[in-house]
Amino acid sequence: MTLSLRAMRYVQAALKHCSITGAAEVTHVTPSAIAAALDQAEAVFGMALVTRARAKGIFPTAAGRDVGRRIDDLLERYDELLTSVSDLHSDISGNLRIGYNAPIAPAFLPHLAAQMQEANPGVTFTLTEGDNNSVQTGLIDGQFDVILFVEELPNLQIETRPLIYAPTYCLCPTDHLLAQHATVTVSQIVAERLILLDRPAARGYYLDLLEQNGGELHIVATANSTEMVRSLVASKVGISLLNMKPWDLPTYAGPDIRILPIQDHSCGVTLSLGFSPGPKRKLVQTFVESCVTFFDGPTSANLTVSMA
Repeated sequence: MTLSLRAMRYVQAALKHCSITGAAEVTHVTPSAIAAALDQAEAVFGMALVTRARAKGIFPTAAGRDVGRRIDDLLERYDELLTSVSDLHSDISGNLRIGYNAPIAPAFLPHLAAQMQEANPGVTFTLTEGDNNSVQTGLIDGQFDVILFVEELPNLQIETRPLIYAPTYCLCPTDHLLAQHATVTVSQIVAERLILLDRPAARGYYLDLLEQNGGELHIVATANSTEMVRSLVASKVGISLLNMKPWDLPTYAGPDIRILPIQDHSCGVTLSLGFSPGPKRKLVQTFVESCVTFFDGPTSANLTVSMA
């Protein structure tokens, strides 16, 4: 038994809209045609692609999401083939859904998006900020095509591509005593009033680093946004730790802050791209290549602090 391109388009619509009726409306066929295509696809693949809930629509299974991505890739390639050979290399269109846990993503993502859109006017972007856990869940659930995140433990459901290593650094007000030094130690940091970035993965990482020194921590503020942490430091509430930095040092709070490498600890995180294993849409491939090219270039060095 085989599955026709028409049936795959019906299945694609059903998985996208989570509704047989909705899929029928956008494909201009009857709901029975959509239901028949789903039944045929499940028979061909030998697995359940959706769960059906009366009056609530249909919901893709994990296998259904994986099959859906593969159908998306196949149909996109087929549609490109129908245009022209040159279009296979130059004409890219569609919406790219990017989830990111990179607080300084606004420093480089708009630049990459502008480059892609200039070369491919038919491309649109949906950019969604989240924490390290939520963007990974969103990718697995099919909410995102690609994510920017910090990989902690290998996940077989996510294929990764490391982009840049970002050493941990200390930031303090420009008139702080530590600002007079070229570098600082962990013991000097622990002795100060601390502001902690309170985000999944980040909180535990920074606490582990600080608690290795054995001293009691004096945490005076927590914030779940990098820019709030930077502004609290600029306002002299305390000092803090971060990994990546924006192009310009001034904060929303106004005053400048001082960035200092940590001399006695080789700690840091790796910013990576994440995407689903298997075939990738050309749009995703192009974005991945753009990211790799950017971070392989000299400009990306401005987003991190050199180790002491």
